[in-house]
Amino acid sequence: MSKFLPLLIYPLGLSILLLLASLVWRKRGFLAPALVGTAVMILWLASMPRFSQWIMSTLEKQWPPVPVVEAPKADIIVVLGGMTRGVVPGAELPDVSGSADRLFHAVALYRAGKAPLLLLTGGNAEGYEPEAVSMQRILRAMGVPDNAMLLEKQSRNTRQNAFYSAAILRAHAARRILLVTSASHMQRAKFEFEKKGFAVFPAATDYQVVQAPVSFLDWFPSAGALNQTTRAIKEYLGLMVARL
Repeated sequence: MSKFLPLLIYPLGLSILLLLASLVWRKRGFLAPALVGTAVMILWLASMPRFSQWIMSTLEKQWPPVPVVEAPKADIIVVLGGMTRGVVPGAELPDVSGSADRLFHAVALYRAGKAPLLLLTGGNAEGYEPEAVSMQRILRAMGVPDNAMLLEKQSRNTRQNAFYSAAILRAHAARRILLVTSASHMQRAKFEFEKKGFAVFPAATDYQVVQAPVSFLDWFPSAGALNQTTRAIKEYLGLMVARL
């Protein structure tokens, strides 16, 4: 339910609900046109690159990039899942999404000697390879030894990331962690791990807001912008629920 219900609040799902409502109340005077107009406005605004960049920046600007050499040392580097798309039959390694920056950043921190261990956290649906295992296979191919990787294979969301990781971290007497996740996700992730009593040093990566020339096309709908707006709304909803 935690995965399904937000779909009704995200711009695309909310717009569809409003359009369906307009069909139900199509004989109620101005109500139906008002619902259609609201749906169109929500969809247009959410899919406008200028808007999506702005709302994403409100999350990312809190966690500016920190060069690897300036990152503090910690007991363990915790890498949150969310960057593998699954296993392609016949392929040697799992397929990754744009959030694969998390893996690259974690490897850079490890090779810089910022921590002796990596904790890879992320489960999956029953019968499918846990994301922690997928990450381990990719990092192994990148030269990270197995004895430097710990796996947490049960979690399905950020709260569970922290819950199940806490036991592993405590078993290794870890108190200070370098937390690697997307910049837009850092506020919620840091909040959850701090609730478990760990000293968290943000190692944000996977920035979505980058420098680019301004274009008049930034005011027209884009599927990529709609996805980015939805991601930002998801983070704000998740943070609100976590605090409650």
